[in-house]
Amino acid sequence: MAVVPFLRFHTSALALLFFPLLLWAASAAGAEEAPPFRPISADDVRVNRFGDGFRIEMTMVAPVPQEVAWQVLTDFDHMARFIPNLERSAVTHRAGNRLRIEQQGKAYFGPFPIVFGSTREIEMIPMREIRARQLTGTAKSMESSMRLSAGADGTQLDYRADIVPDTYLPPLFGPGAVRREMADQFSAIVFEMRQRAATEKR
Repeated sequence: MAVVPFLRFHTSALALLFFPLLLWAASAAGAEEAPPFRPISADDVRVNRFGDGFRIEMTMVAPVPQEVAWQVLTDFDHMARFIPNLERSAVTHRAGNRLRIEQQGKAYFGPFPIVFGSTREIEMIPMREIRARQLTGTAKSMESSMRLSAGADGTQLDYRADIVPDTYLPPLFGPGAVRREMADQFSAIVFEMRQRAATEKR
């Protein structure tokens, strides 16, 4: 279930966290049977500062059944395949609906490469919510939740994350950059949902 460097560390997704965006765009262009796709806009993402951190909130509708949305958001072992700049994503521990995952990757912001990584604890409420909490990683702290609900046009996704970055990050990485990066990541995730839904219909 998925950003500016410190958000890239977790999307994650999510963090999620949350991989290269150009590769995702190329795969989208090559999908012959994919339905028309409107990427998520940075205007869809709300970012507010609190103290030393950011609160990120966004609501989007994925035009797929809830089962497909859940499948993609919890496919932690394969997220590096469809989320830009993520190089590795793996479940390292599983106990019922609680997981521990590790993610690593590299993002570029202008000419600056940023290597990131995190270990997060995931709590899943099947088909309804995914909660994540950073255990170790590049950010000082990170907690997020993704809620799913059925709607007339597909599955509504409500995402919220509170992130406190490391102090070394330069001040130019402000709310505008956060919004753009989050929009890119969730565009890739929703595109993957659409692709899987189209495959299941065949």
